[in-house]
Amino acid sequence: MRSYSVPALEKALDILELLARAPAPLTLSALAGALRRSTGEIFRVLRTLEERGYLVRDAGDAYAATNRMFELGLRRPSAAALLEVAYPEMRQLAVAIDQSCHVSVPSGGRMVTVARVEGPGEASFTVPIGFSMPIDQSASGRVCLAWLPATEQQRHLAALPARRRNALAKVLAAIRRRGYEVAPSARVAGITDLSVPLFGSGPVPAACLAVPAAERRGRRMPLDRVVAELRAAAARIDLSMARPLPGP
Repeated sequence: MRSYSVPALEKALDILELLARAPAPLTLSALAGALRRSTGEIFRVLRTLEERGYLVRDAGDAYAATNRMFELGLRRPSAAALLEVAYPEMRQLAVAIDQSCHVSVPSGGRMVTVARVEGPGEASFTVPIGFSMPIDQSASGRVCLAWLPATEQQRHLAALPARRRNALAKVLAAIRRRGYEVAPSARVAGITDLSVPLFGSGPVPAACLAVPAAERRGRRMPLDRVVAELRAAAARIDLSMARPLPGP
């Protein structure tokens, strides 16, 4: 297959991807150095991205990425419809279990949080919108992988070392059998991650509904009941997503 290159577009995407990973804004010279390009090569690209709202420049002439790309993704009809249906169910779920919940979607080998509802109590753990993790390290990511067709699942597994690949394959099979993932958080002590697939009308998950269940002293809903509430909420979201749109 012939490859077509658009240099200006490649520069713009390189800049956006670099700034999305950067912990702080970067100046023109810092961007040029990181991308191994001259300042003259990227100056006009930066100004165009700034004018279109994809970048913002601070008082020190350093650039940072805005939420423009994220907003565009959420405006897609499928994403907008999912969130419209999910939010009422998420609010009901958060009240029922007295914990926060969130929806994550797969994006480029990572799981990205696109919606959240905080728990009504004084102490609950929330995942910020826009937070992402490698797909195999996230409870929701493993749920998505578990329902992929075998060839796609193997493609993801092939990128891992053999020992880790074999262990993950067993985990994915277990998730598929029971219908959800439950595992200690990979990042935060005292949190148990629960995640279920959201299929909508498709054969593979379009997103996942998850609860980062926080340990508490005293009264606490047992995890099996949290799982039951979580699965019931996901089933209602799927049912609403699968319904045909009303006619004219």
